Amino acid sequence: MKIKSREVDGITIFDVSGEMYGGAENMELVNMVTELAKQKKLDLLVNLSKVKWISSTGLGILVSARSRFSKEGGVIKLCHPNDRVLGILQVTRLNMIFDVFPNEAEAIANFKKK
Repeated sequence: MKIKSREVDGITIFDVSGEMYGGAENMELVNMVTELAKQKKLDLLVNLSKVKWISSTGLGILVSARSRFSKEGGVIKLCHPNDRVLGILQVTRLNMIFDVFPNEAEAIANFKKK
């Protein structure tokens, strides 16, 4: 898994690619989220458009990142999961704790509503 970070309208966007199976490289997501919280950059969008697969460990990493971030008042939203990843989010009901958007534009617009 690879993560590229960028910013749009004050919202940090992580473009994630590859497969989220867990392990040290996937924990980088949690580390990056922790660093954002320290910087008080509390709006994060995780773009899943290039994620091919996510395992239960990968889901756990997302939940862990959300937990750490929300303790600091941060919000993590997800966008553009493929059908396979969206299905996994729905089966595990994680789509109930994460706001999931079909595309980046809708997610960014939702951040601006607060």
